[in-house]
Amino acid sequence: MSSTNKLHEEKTDPQQLKETLALACRILGTEGHDDLNLGHLSARAKDQAGLMYMKGRGLCLSEVRAKDLVTIDFDYKKVAGQRDAHGELPIHIEIYRKRTDVNCVVHTHPLYATAFSATGQRLRPVNNESVLFAKPLPYFDRVTDLVVTRALGGALAAELGEEKAIFMKNHGIVVVGETIEQATVRAFLLEKAVKTLFVAKVFGEPGWTDDEEADRKAQRIFTEPKTKAMWAALVRQLEYKEAPLRILTLLEEQMAKSQLR
Repeated sequence: MSSTNKLHEEKTDPQQLKETLALACRILGTEGHDDLNLGHLSARAKDQAGLMYMKGRGLCLSEVRAKDLVTIDFDYKKVAGQRDAHGELPIHIEIYRKRTDVNCVVHTHPLYATAFSATGQRLRPVNNESVLFAKPLPYFDRVTDLVVTRALGGALAAELGEEKAIFMKNHGIVVVGETIEQATVRAFLLEKAVKTLFVAKVFGEPGWTDDEEADRKAQRIFTEPKTKAMWAALVRQLEYKEAPLRILTLLEEQMAKSQLR
C-alpha cells in the first residue's frame, strides 16, 4: 500500500463507491448525526475526474440508499441523479479542489458537536478517542448561515487547511478523509469526543491528556487496521439496527407474491 495510507484498495467501480457512501450516510444517521433531512456526505468519483457523488436532498441520512445519490461536477452542475442537490455544494467542491488527498467530505449537525461549536472552546482529549483531535481544530466563523456560495466554500476550505475536521460556529461540523470509511469513523469519533467532554464537565472540571502523550496515543490507536476495524464495527451495528426493517420488507414482498398467485 502506498504512503496515502488507504483503508481499502481504491474503489474504481462507481456503484460500489455509491453503495459505500450510502452506507456511511446511514451509519452516521443512526449514530447521532441525523437532523431531519439536513446534513450530507459526498465522495470524489474515482472513474472520472472533477465529479463527486453526494446525498440528494429530501432524506434523512439514515434513509439514504445508493439510488438517492446525485452526481455533481466541480462546475456545480448536476449530471445525474433523481433528486435535487443540497445547496451547500460549495463545502464539498471547494474542499476537493484544495485538498487532493481528500476523497470524502462529511457535513452534519450532531447535537453535541453543534452545541460545542457555539463556544469557541478547544476540544480537549478527555478520552482515548479524542486524542485524534488533540491538535486544536479550526473554527469557521465567517458566517453561521448555510455555506451556499463559492466564496464561502473557499473560505471554509482555506480555514480547514490540512486538518481532518473543522467546527462551523453555531452550525455543525465538517470532517474529511482519504476514504469514505476514514471520514465516517472520524465524524463518529468527533461527536463521541465532544459528548464525553460534556459528561466529564457535568462531574466537574476535567483533566486531559497532554499534547505529547496524546500524539503518541493517536499514532498507536488510529492505525490503518484499527480504523478499518472501527468501520467494520459500525457496519455491524447498523446491520443489527436495520434488521427489523429488512425482515418487514421481506415479509411484505412474500405477501405481495402470494397475492399474485
